[in-house]
Amino acid sequence: MAELRNCPRCGRLFAYQGRNLCKRCQEEDENEYLLVRRYVRDNPGATIFEVSEATGVEEEKILQYLREGRLQSKGLVAALECERCGRKITAGRYCPQCLKELESQIKSVVKDSGVKKPEIKTDSKERMFTKDSYLKRE
Repeated sequence: MAELRNCPRCGRLFAYQGRNLCKRCQEEDENEYLLVRRYVRDNPGATIFEVSEATGVEEEKILQYLREGRLQSKGLVAALECERCGRKITAGRYCPQCLKELESQIKSVVKDSGVKKPEIKTDSKERMFTKDSYLKRE
């Protein structure tokens, strides 16, 4: 059974299914995103302020689209900073260098924890059984 929540944008009650907005507000958000994406594509180099003024979409929403990685633009490069080191980035939350470092740290923690990767056997005698192949064996 779905959890019931109030939409933070409009206050309506809705069945939560992974997104924190009701269906109507999700559709409005998607339409605003498409409007921003189209404007940025047609006007490379536009600032967030210019995009916001032209589309009517709040600057904070445009920044959210960039952080989520849904939107990327060289013209909006100065808008975001890596949350770890502060470098200017075009999308997401971390710069490529910090992503590599974080990935390396995670791998070393997993390696040190003793968790082993499952072995994949490549013995040609082993195979996946289906209902038909199982019945033929009997």
